[in-house]
Amino acid sequence: MRQLKRLDVFPKFDRKFEQDARHRTVSGGIFSVVAIVVILWLLVGEVRYFLSIEEHHEMFVDTEVGGDMRVTVNVTFNHVPCDLITLDAVDVFGVFANDVEGNTVKQRIDAATGQVISAARAVVDEKKVMTKAIDADGVEKENCPSCYGAERSPGDCCHTCEDVRQAYAQNGWRLDVDDISVEQCAEDRIKMATAAFGKEGCNLYATFAASRATGSLQFIPGRMYQMLGRRMHDLMGSAARKLDLSHTVHTLEFGERFPGQQNPLDGTAQGSALSGDAKDAMNGRFSYFVKVIPTTYQRYSLITGLQDTVESNQYTATHHFTPSAATKAAPQTPTMQEIVPGVFMTYDLSPVRILAQERHPYPSVIHFVLQLCAVCGGVLTVVGLVDSMCFHSVRKVRKMCTGKQL
Repeated sequence: MRQLKRLDVFPKFDRKFEQDARHRTVSGGIFSVVAIVVILWLLVGEVRYFLSIEEHHEMFVDTEVGGDMRVTVNVTFNHVPCDLITLDAVDVFGVFANDVEGNTVKQRIDAATGQVISAARAVVDEKKVMTKAIDADGVEKENCPSCYGAERSPGDCCHTCEDVRQAYAQNGWRLDVDDISVEQCAEDRIKMATAAFGKEGCNLYATFAASRATGSLQFIPGRMYQMLGRRMHDLMGSAARKLDLSHTVHTLEFGERFPGQQNPLDGTAQGSALSGDAKDAMNGRFSYFVKVIPTTYQRYSLITGLQDTVESNQYTATHHFTPSAATKAAPQTPTMQEIVPGVFMTYDLSPVRILAQERHPYPSVIHFVLQLCAVCGGVLTVVGLVDSMCFHSVRKVRKMCTGKQL
């Protein structure tokens, strides 16, 4: 028992003698207040640090092959009517993305004010299949416009929009006369749109799934249709070369958005949309080269401690403009006549993947409690040493002043 008493690091004092041995000073009270303030300030900082989230980044080779990614694009053409602009997505293998039209919304805007002219409308079935009419002997008939699959018998022709409407009605189908993919009905729409050159623009928003391969988004003036299983573009001849393709890219995203994501092309304006001069017509090929970087973002939950994974992409981009012969500033060379006007966003996937992780600064709550104890103990110890030094220094100075020996 005596040996254990010698090991006691918590000796007890008689309360009476303990009170008599204590010497309270004003400086000690000041240091105590300072210690409490410092401890509270440090504790608040530690709590805030405990509740904060740190983001760590790692890079490694992307081993994922194939699959799809979600593409979201929002572009406003300031001087191109909605009937004269189409969107398509095609990869490096020539495969077109599915259902781009079904997930596209167009909205007419005033070219001068930028205000909305009409409510947004979805683009539905903008690529109807154009079939070739044949007679009873299977010979292709000339000057026989297609009925777009609504023929009641081989050889039926639809010369006017009304003929197409009646053919659809006979099959119980509904025809949207505003759909410019129907050639017979498109003529009137194109005439109206051509008359609106420079007077109205179009906001085009689309979100769709595209294959994880090199590809491009193509905004081409004209109309689009299918013929013999192939997608065709009607560029309207010289009319397309008179369009002002100035535009603003509001949004371009590849995948789901995650915290802190920055898209370089968001808010990018080109042509008169950038200069603000409507007379500065820009016709030609706007080329964007986008390097898509696969990104895995892991969110941290402070409550459960689990991580929610978001598969997304970041990108870097550059752009280039090649003017057509219709642009005054363009050099008049033979190659200018071969330029297909439009906006082309070519994207390529990087072989490197980025892992962004949200992490907690402390591995566990125990580490946080230990840090709090260390803060309290450290501050009290340091302030106690400073107070003791000041107290003994003052005593020595006083003794020296009174002539007493130290």
